[in-house]
Amino acid sequence: MTPRRIVLLIVLVLLGGLFVQPLRGYRDADQGLERARADLREARQQHAALKRELDALDSRAALVAEAREQGYIFPGETPFAVAGR
Repeated sequence: MTPRRIVLLIVLVLLGGLFVQPLRGYRDADQGLERARADLREARQQHAALKRELDALDSRAALVAEAREQGYIFPGETPFAVAGR
């Protein structure tokens, strides 16, 4: 090998080495972006589920059902308890 080829080879290896770190950083950032997007999708699904649950509970029928589960009655009603349950 001629000295010129050896110098050229060393320069190419050094240039290749200079590109390794930025490429790793780009790959890591891309993976982080994908994880963030997956987290966002999951958070949006949870938000939609909670919104549906809130909308279902935000009605008079749901309010009455919850109150009755806690033992409340309407004025004029007679409370009674069933034994053996």
